[in-house]
Amino acid sequence: MTDAPFHDTGYKALFSLPELVQQLIEGFVTPDIARLLDFSTLELVAGSFVTPAMQSREEDVVWRVKMADTTLYLYLLLEFQSTPDAAMPVRMMQYVAALYESIIKEKRVDPRRLPPVLPVVLYNGERRWRVATDIGEVIECPPVLRGYQPRLRYYLLDEGAYSDHELAAVRNVVAGIFALENAEGKEEALAVVRRIGEALQALPNRERIDRVLTQWVKRYLQRLHPGAMMAVEETLETGEGTMLATNVQKWAEELLREGVQQGLQEGMQQGLQQGIQQGLQQGIHRGQHEGKLWALRQLLRVRFPEADLTPYQSRLDAATDAELEHLLTKAATAATLEEVFVTQ
Repeated sequence: MTDAPFHDTGYKALFSLPELVQQLIEGFVTPDIARLLDFSTLELVAGSFVTPAMQSREEDVVWRVKMADTTLYLYLLLEFQSTPDAAMPVRMMQYVAALYESIIKEKRVDPRRLPPVLPVVLYNGERRWRVATDIGEVIECPPVLRGYQPRLRYYLLDEGAYSDHELAAVRNVVAGIFALENAEGKEEALAVVRRIGEALQALPNRERIDRVLTQWVKRYLQRLHPGAMMAVEETLETGEGTMLATNVQKWAEELLREGVQQGLQEGMQQGLQQGIQQGLQQGIHRGQHEGKLWALRQLLRVRFPEADLTPYQSRLDAATDAELEHLLTKAATAATLEEVFVTQ
């Protein structure tokens, strides 16, 4: 299970970006709410909030945004414990009260006319969330007292509850982040990272977003495979597209090179099989030979994206089926393009 300190810090950085907050709301919160918000007015609320229990809430993120004729305060509570907290309804009531107390003390609002707050709990734990989302649901009292009890509902985003199909249907960066958290195995994780890179292309100010997101993804992959990415530079240069998109293959190779031997063999074998399968599918109309040739070229482009295949075109064109199969095997494990074509 992921550790809370990493997520509290990493997610706070991610959701301190207005573009990702907008994608979170548009992709995963009730559309009736999202369509009322003017996301161009998103403003991060600085500072921490002290609850009645005298606990400072510095890890959560608070935004304010114009909504019709009022201002909505959006409270993002980052909850990354391994299991749901049964006290969350009470905790959230405390946090919202602390937020109101803070903005009243700073004279941002008239205490006689308070703005609305949308509390959102962003949870990623091994067990699905079964805790009440309204404080009123956990207070037991006779009907005559019901009207005197507090009511506060928070909006729950349980990342693990979304299926792969649901996340793939939401084509934005935040959906990719959730999918990465749910990914099983490094190959699936790297495939999701590529999807995140593609989603980044549609965002304005993507270089700024990319720097924050790249560091989060990098730390995520490092945590999954300790020590496997220590050779990757801390600050990556931007190439065409986005840093994330252009460096995914570099990271994948580092993981495969420095990872455990079993993972290396399984990953290469799976990649080889997928390449051959894709090649054969493409080769339905091209013939078996052309399918293998297509698979080899695709594998070489993935393994050695910066290398020039031109000097080897004539050899590829003249290769027999047996030679193509031999080159496919070498391409899956060779350290360089030249090593693939070297003759023993």
